[in-house]
Amino acid sequence: MAEMDDLRKRPASMPPAPPRCGHYSQALAAAEVGPAAELVRILDGIDLHWTGYDAYAADTIGSLFPRRHAYTSLIAATDPDWGRDFDIGFLLIAPGTLYRDHHHLASELYAPLTGPTYWRFGTTAPWTEKMPGDIVWNPPQRVHATLVRDTPLLCLYAWTENVHATAKVDFSPDWREIEAALAQEDGVAL
Repeated sequence: MAEMDDLRKRPASMPPAPPRCGHYSQALAAAEVGPAAELVRILDGIDLHWTGYDAYAADTIGSLFPRRHAYTSLIAATDPDWGRDFDIGFLLIAPGTLYRDHHHLASELYAPLTGPTYWRFGTTAPWTEKMPGDIVWNPPQRVHATLVRDTPLLCLYAWTENVHATAKVDFSPDWREIEAALAQEDGVAL
């Protein structure tokens, strides 16, 4: 298999960095009352290096998502070579954000620690509410999107196989309507 760009790869010596999207303290507070309260207390005491997934073209992923999300890999910093076909970490998405429909080769498991959040599995599929402790499983190539309203999404993620493959955005005709409504609620300019 050809070598693919690893956007997660960074030297283990990189210093801790806060999530560029903010809302981390708010997410931790929201998760403290859920099923992962003990995990959240531990997470709150660890200095992590948060970054963003910047492989999407701005004209496909939208103008807000790049600055309204962050993730931290627990594998890449320890041993990027070991993590070729496995990654586990945390994803944070700010309130009022649509993570547009997309797909990728990696199998993906999400365990939301906050909620409610809304997920759909296909560009015209209905939205499904997910609460803390619910599991979201995306097999390879499954189109999916995430909608975060009032409470930031903090979730544990695990990717298996094809971890380095780039995700692709899948157009949905309702993006503009959803993002306009979120911007109006949040007072954000699109």
